[in-house]
Amino acid sequence: MRRMFALPEESPQIVMTEEVPAPIERAWVARFEPLYLARWWRPRGYVNPIVEVDLIPGGRWRISQRDPQGNEFAFYGRFEVVEEPRIAVQSFTSELFPDVPSTLTTEFMSSSEGTVVTTTHEGPSMAWRRGYLRLGGLERMS
Repeated sequence: MRRMFALPEESPQIVMTEEVPAPIERAWVARFEPLYLARWWRPRGYVNPIVEVDLIPGGRWRISQRDPQGNEFAFYGRFEVVEEPRIAVQSFTSELFPDVPSTLTTEFMSSSEGTVVTTTHEGPSMAWRRGYLRLGGLERMS
């Protein structure tokens, strides 16, 4: 699997593009099914004891993470757009910074190698992006 990150100069976005060697339907399931999400959506050494996903427009999602020292914190939000298996847009809030919401947009496109998945995490400011990157945001995205 090939993964690339981009940090557009003009907007507070983090863009991750991956080539997944699977058909679009399987890539969608791997991205949003709680069993699979718990395995990949975390920094190394962390665990996700709670992963809840109601993958419908207006549905809620929540992931609780535990770091190697035993500290727990959660990320949560709502799905704003769900068009399976093409796009999902969801609000994203960290329990650590509840007053700083952001948005995740995940797009899927079939390719000759499988599926190209593009995830755009957009925050309210460039300061948000700098802070997110300092706190390990790229590792959490991948």
